[in-house]
Amino acid sequence: MRNKFIKYIIGTFLISSTLVSCDLDTTPSTAVEDQTVFKTTEGNEKVLIGAWGYLMETFYTYANPGYSSFLRTNDAMGNDVVLNGKYGFASHYAFNALYSRGGTNTHSWDLTYKTINNANHVITKVYGSEGTVSDKQRVRGQALALRGFMYLHLASSYALAIDVDPNAKTAPIYLEPTTKETEGRPAATVSELYKQAINDLEEALSLIPQSYRRNAKYKFDKQVVLGLLSRANLYSRNWEKAKKYSDELLSMNSYLMTQEEYKSGFNDVNNNEWIWGQPQTAEQSNASYSFNYLDVTSTDSYYFSFNADPYFRDLFDEGDYRKSMIYWAPDPSNKKPNQGDLAYMRYTKFKFREPQVADIVLMRTSEIYLINAEAKAQLGDADAINKLNALKQARGAKEVSGLSGQSLLDAIWIERRKELFGEGFSLVDIVRNQQKVVRKDFPQNLVPYTYEVMGSGGVISKVNVGLLPQGHHILNFPDKTDFVKNSKYYLYRIPEVEEIENGNLYK
Repeated sequence: MRNKFIKYIIGTFLISSTLVSCDLDTTPSTAVEDQTVFKTTEGNEKVLIGAWGYLMETFYTYANPGYSSFLRTNDAMGNDVVLNGKYGFASHYAFNALYSRGGTNTHSWDLTYKTINNANHVITKVYGSEGTVSDKQRVRGQALALRGFMYLHLASSYALAIDVDPNAKTAPIYLEPTTKETEGRPAATVSELYKQAINDLEEALSLIPQSYRRNAKYKFDKQVVLGLLSRANLYSRNWEKAKKYSDELLSMNSYLMTQEEYKSGFNDVNNNEWIWGQPQTAEQSNASYSFNYLDVTSTDSYYFSFNADPYFRDLFDEGDYRKSMIYWAPDPSNKKPNQGDLAYMRYTKFKFREPQVADIVLMRTSEIYLINAEAKAQLGDADAINKLNALKQARGAKEVSGLSGQSLLDAIWIERRKELFGEGFSLVDIVRNQQKVVRKDFPQNLVPYTYEVMGSGGVISKVNVGLLPQGHHILNFPDKTDFVKNSKYYLYRIPEVEEIENGNLYK
């Protein structure tokens, strides 16, 4: 196991009700002065907070701002995002980034295993610290939830669907803190990774008290853990447990945001539909860099990268207010476009707030509705269509009736694409459902666009031009073969240096 993967992140931590410090010190776990932090429950919680800050706020490159870069990767490699130019996950969009093993692959491996090691230190040491029993249990539970979250990332990103090959070798499992002398572990199967993630999350659920009220929305509470258990069991095809945990969560929180809230920019962790998110401030805003890719309509954004496939808009019903948020437009900086200038299908879902920061959404109740609907559809439970229609009704879409079996599942999967666009689920859904990426060329017929100009005497006049519409421009894999299901191009790869230095990896 590489030495750089066996450090845990502690040092100076800034704790408040709204943020964690991004000024994190990386020091070896063997440093004597660092061991004192584990003497108290409060110290253990500081390590946990620092580990979370490291996971969410650490840049590898500008295209890789912490964990949110993995969410952007999932959408860039899916059906519905059209990347413009060379900025913003263009190599992922072309299926070059992950298969090449560099960049996001290395970043994912480093962040994941450093975070797991941080969690393992807390899990193994917090019960020996000074503090109340209830605080020790809660902090241990939150550390277990963090570790389970990381193993869920490995299981869902480094292997094909669990029913393709439950015994596919995927990535190692570490349950104890590591040092530079630790011998590398062999790769576990995808089934073992899902089992570990679910075991960690279920133990966390039993330890975090119902009465716990977090002071920041990035922290793990009962709702977050129930949501992760719903997600993990859906991905691992345990429909009964996915139904059970999502039912339990929806009994606690079933809020769906209003049209006004939906159109406000998906930038505020205080939105009541957000179960979990990473808050950002002017002083701590590394994760906000993602919005330079997501925000395609604000002049404050740099890249305008994550545009919508023109065919994606056709999935929405007339009257669905989400459809009104998707339209043809030139770059926001192009105030007076000329005939034939480029236009992309802009989706105004994500917008920076002042001063160019935005919170990162990690879980919403709408996802839980869709998990609940999918699990129940798989089980033949008649309530599945009710959960789907509840979400549709909240978005102004037409309700469906008479669907069952695969037709109902297809409707739920399309609704996931519509509702969760840009939130990091596209490729995971394609892989776990054994689908293939679907991208079609778009006809290059000019589309009408109207803008206003100020003339002499303050007279405003309208200018009509035809813009050149841009759809998908990557329509196959790098080897020029067609998109297929269960492709090697969809998966993260273990870094080559890990394969070289961990002699036990494939034993």
